[in-house]
Amino acid sequence: MKLMADNSFFEIVYNQQQFNYLEFIRIDYICDIVYMTFKNIFTSEMYTFEKEKISNLTKIINNFPGFLANH
Repeated sequence: MKLMADNSFFEIVYNQQQFNYLEFIRIDYICDIVYMTFKNIFTSEMYTFEKEKISNLTKIINNFPGFLANH
């Protein structure tokens, strides 16, 4: 879990659709299904993905302190 929550941004391919510039928010376990919630850093849209349906999860950049202070 610490690897996900280290102020990094992610790129996800889910159901053959690509999502970019996502910030990890949390993991939920509901009825033996793992859900991962991310937030787009530019649009503030929240996405919840079923972990088993994620075909690619890539860390794309580390966030340095103050990086998003003015967005």
